[in-house]
Amino acid sequence: MHGKSQVGEWQKYIKKKLTAHLSAGTLSGIAVLSFVAVYREVFETILFYQSLVSQAGSAQHSVILWGLLSGALLLAVFGWLFIKYSIKLPIAKFLSVTTFILLTLSFILMGKAIAALQEAAVISVSPLPFDITFSWLGIYSTWEGVAAQLTIISLAAGMLRIKSRTKKADNGEEILLSESP
Repeated sequence: MHGKSQVGEWQKYIKKKLTAHLSAGTLSGIAVLSFVAVYREVFETILFYQSLVSQAGSAQHSVILWGLLSGALLLAVFGWLFIKYSIKLPIAKFLSVTTFILLTLSFILMGKAIAALQEAAVISVSPLPFDITFSWLGIYSTWEGVAAQLTIISLAAGMLRIKSRTKKADNGEEILLSESP
């Protein structure tokens, strides 16, 4: 997460170096810059998987391995499709789908994180009066977990609302700030 907090600075650095190498016409500089950019992402991914493996039991290691392999396969397939059909690929739709996937993962991981903190007795457990546990979705029957996941849903809905208002404003449509939802 710390690396993601400095994404803007990292992108400025990459853009500055790329511009310098392009104007100088040094292909080797661009190759080294590409290597560094990719290496950084690979390093973060390795740290993420190391954390998963260290926290998982030995029975879960095969699940992590299958997840890694299926992710690598999907990445290879999407990479190949992206390169082969990049002219025809609707980037906006592609990014919308990936945004939905990331928001879904945020919802699931938030629920699982709250449950893990409750299991470790870091935060309190306030059970709901009814059982709505779906562990594969990260939904557990506690007020804290449900509240955190509703916060994720509210933030996502707010972002979508802002995006649709921004899109309307870009299209020249009038937006009334006092209009009701």
